[in-house]
Amino acid sequence: MRARSMRLVLGVLVAMMLSACSGETTLSPSPSPSPSPSPRVHLGISNGTTLDVTLVVNGQRVADYPPGGQVPAIDDAALPPLPWDVEVRSPSGRVLTSRHVDAGQVSTTTDAGGYIGHTGRLEEVDLSCGRLIVWAGDFVPTGGGPPQSSSGTPGDCAP
Repeated sequence: MRARSMRLVLGVLVAMMLSACSGETTLSPSPSPSPSPSPRVHLGISNGTTLDVTLVVNGQRVADYPPGGQVPAIDDAALPPLPWDVEVRSPSGRVLTSRHVDAGQVSTTTDAGGYIGHTGRLEEVDLSCGRLIVWAGDFVPTGGGPPQSSSGTPGDCAP
């Protein structure tokens, strides 16, 4: 059991490192059966910036998220069905990051040994005032840490 937990942790860490700053994240270190779309896709946001940001899905405001703090729970039932155009906007409405999510890009699988694997979409952006992460899937990204001091460009955190 302990070896399986270690493989899971290592698999998640490798997948997160390979995802770099954006793209599709696959959190499944071993082969598994064909993925099936998740019945209800989860959406998450981590606001490590100094800005209040607004999460928008398909042009509709979901909620505002203050800087720092806990990763908020987003009511999946309040979200429209896929596909999604997800944006995070500054207080003035400027798009800080965006991601398109299609049906089938987010899935959860269980292999014969009972190992659960997740595939999802992740968007991570480093601004001069902090890191912003948005994901769709049945996982919460870990790690990431603060952006490097050279991240972002002057003025990218203007409201």
